[in-house]
Amino acid sequence: MSGRYYLQLTIVIVLTLLMGACSSEGTVEPTQPPGDLQTEASPSEEPTEEESAEPVVLRVGGLMDADCFTGGFCTGPAIWGYLVEEGLTDHGPASEGCPGVPRVAESWEASNGGRTWTVRLHEGITYSDGTPLNAQTMKDYMEWMNASPDFDWNAETMNLETVEVLDELTFRYTTSVPVLNSPDSAWVYMYVLPPHIWGEMSGEEALFATVWPPIGTGPYTFTEYVPGSHMIFDAREDYYRGKPPIDRVIYIIYANMDALLGALIAGEIDLTFFNLPPESVDVLAEYPNITVEEKYPGDVYDLTFNVHPGGLRHPAIADPTVRMAIDYAIDKQKIVDIALLGHGIICPTNWGCGPNFEGEVNPDLVITPYEPDRANQILDEAGYVDTDGDGIRETADGRPLEFGLVFMTEFPSEVSISQLVGEQLREIGIKVESEALDYATWLDVVTKERDYDMAIAWRTPDIDAAGMEFWFSCWAADWGFNYSGYCNEDFENLINEYRFSDDLDGRWVPMFEAQRIFNEDRPIIILAGPYQIQAYRNDRFEFPMDTCYVNLGMYDPQGLLNAVVK
Repeated sequence: MSGRYYLQLTIVIVLTLLMGACSSEGTVEPTQPPGDLQTEASPSEEPTEEESAEPVVLRVGGLMDADCFTGGFCTGPAIWGYLVEEGLTDHGPASEGCPGVPRVAESWEASNGGRTWTVRLHEGITYSDGTPLNAQTMKDYMEWMNASPDFDWNAETMNLETVEVLDELTFRYTTSVPVLNSPDSAWVYMYVLPPHIWGEMSGEEALFATVWPPIGTGPYTFTEYVPGSHMIFDAREDYYRGKPPIDRVIYIIYANMDALLGALIAGEIDLTFFNLPPESVDVLAEYPNITVEEKYPGDVYDLTFNVHPGGLRHPAIADPTVRMAIDYAIDKQKIVDIALLGHGIICPTNWGCGPNFEGEVNPDLVITPYEPDRANQILDEAGYVDTDGDGIRETADGRPLEFGLVFMTEFPSEVSISQLVGEQLREIGIKVESEALDYATWLDVVTKERDYDMAIAWRTPDIDAAGMEFWFSCWAADWGFNYSGYCNEDFENLINEYRFSDDLDGRWVPMFEAQRIFNEDRPIIILAGPYQIQAYRNDRFEFPMDTCYVNLGMYDPQGLLNAVVK
């Protein structure tokens, strides 16, 4: 389990976004967030001219609600966490490869082959409760993380040896292994939870505690939540990088995509979430006051197989020969052309997709071609034949190859994808029964119950190849973040050999071998890489569109803090 860290965001980024609260005596009070939380500011005696000005309000539309506010298996913090919590760095522009840019950390320097990092913090950082964040805070936080293995996802803190406070704003830490990619990867998600709140909790307590309200160093505070309706965030006047140009962000939850797009067209919202369906591009193109951004994939749609040793599944799913046949039976270009209406790409391997993986994929690996005849031959030779003439193959003991397929309702393209997969697998004698689930239920079925055969999974591969250790390692299979439940110790050891090497060129040898093993095992098949589609009202705001594709696009702080109000 050494060397774990969390990549991004995707929706599952929620695992490290926790909420903090302290009572008037400074003790932690875990509470269930109220169904209708409202926080009202005390009125000032005489409002200033600035206070009298009409506040700038941004309304953002999305489909996801918060299912809970604990540290694990929740969807909620993907919506609010980026605004309230902060890592040491943030992802920079997509056009530059999403490099780490300053956030809590203002500057940094590596030494000792990547084992030692000296970090200078930005001046004037405070949590939303007024507590300062300084070098001592970082020392306390990192040492607490190191002592909390149930909660620690970062290679930096899991392998921590020492942390030194050099001055009020500068600290230095040393790890037992080199970690070369920290600013570009793990630091982004290394949210500095306030030690004065979390320091007395064990890692297990922190992982499952529900505490309210959230306390972070981010540019906004979470001030109101009405389940199924909306969330409200108010800008911090004392934010250390300056008060955000948008005074209030209201995240509005819609029942379906048609309602959300209608709200944008009608002017009821100003910005959409980052995952609009491809058909929305042509619809919104008719409105000159709406700008649509379409950028190359940071996300992928996987066909995920339940290969967890304790998984409840059809036994044929555990056979890699069956998974190979399925791979040959799926026309991935057809999925791009029909389900994504051409707004996407097919992926070169089952490893990654898009320009962010250029130069980081084993050049000997190629996409599995669409060859249904070969798929049929593979199944015939493996003994899966149709003995009763009903068009469905059976196992040696007579069990039909009838597989369940679960997909998420929040991603409209998954409806078409599941239909196409079902049609194509029927051509090779496999029957597919699809079931639509909301994201929270899907997550429970796939990661907790492990009660499925196949699933359409929406995933954000990390910009660093080592992110595969998070998604497909044995430790992640035990915890549930590994959707497929895949566990191959040889694969995992090779990934860690890459991660903790100080040889920038030589480390690609074990990485490429890990990719070969993964492609051969096929715990997943990447079906397509959808373009990231997002839209906003250009008559009210102008957003920077070159934001990193692995976060929330223009809804990410890099978008909100650099927005132009009209």
